[in-house]
Amino acid sequence: MHPSLRKHLLVAVICTMSAGASAVPSRARAYHTYKERLLDTTAYSLERREFRLGAMKLSYGIFKYLEISTYTVPWLAGLFLEEFETIGSPNIELKSTLINRRRFALSVSVEFLWGRVSSCTNPMLNSDGQLCTTEAEFSTVNWLVYPINVTSSLRINSRVSIHIGGQYTATQATGGTRPFEGDISGSAVVDMLQIYGMFEWRLSRVVALTLTTRWLPYVSQTVVRGEIVVDDDTGATIGIQADILDNNAFAIIPGAVFSWKRANIRLGVGYGAFFVEQVGLVVPASVLSSISPEFDVFVRF
Repeated sequence: MHPSLRKHLLVAVICTMSAGASAVPSRARAYHTYKERLLDTTAYSLERREFRLGAMKLSYGIFKYLEISTYTVPWLAGLFLEEFETIGSPNIELKSTLINRRRFALSVSVEFLWGRVSSCTNPMLNSDGQLCTTEAEFSTVNWLVYPINVTSSLRINSRVSIHIGGQYTATQATGGTRPFEGDISGSAVVDMLQIYGMFEWRLSRVVALTLTTRWLPYVSQTVVRGEIVVDDDTGATIGIQADILDNNAFAIIPGAVFSWKRANIRLGVGYGAFFVEQVGLVVPASVLSSISPEFDVFVRF
């Protein structure tokens, strides 16, 4: 897809979704009340025909206790990186609150995120400024990430709640390139298990304080398998296992959620690795100098 066409299409889709959602009459659902609970890092989901439109996430309640969502950042990556062949990185999440009692709730969510990028392998072949014209001239990478979450929420009283859950994330990537008339192709696989918890204390119907902890007790070795073909008589197969992420990565993040008539703001900054909730992956603490942020702005109605 042509980069400019892809950008225009992505902007049109986001604008259409926002305009259509804002035209739906509904009562305000922003204030912290007994019925209206926090959605992130909890077992609670949107009610039927309820919307959430935010900087990081768009959600809609299909049925009672079943919502469908998409994260915006992976989509918007296509606006800035012309190498994307897909419109950003398409993703979808389904979350269902299986149990919702007076004091206890339990949910399960499944997300799929995929994408494809490509770039010209041999720019010298196109020194006149033309783009690559054949498939063989491209280097490509395809990926698929699918996190699965199980989360429980326990209401201690009207002001205090505790949320505990686990996330399993499987990541697969495949790619190929053709430098100097040779063929190189391969794949990589890594699995992760994350344990998380959040303490919630409601000071008022507008302000809720939170303390979120995340821990990565298990990360599989990154398994890379590849094949190199020089010609019909020359080639090789390689296999590599490496430890890329720290098994004991963690983050402790104090924060707050502010809720008014419609608007909501979630802010937090803590210490440790950066857990990317949108894709279920982890950025090592050394990359961001052990700063672990949380942020979102959204309306819910």
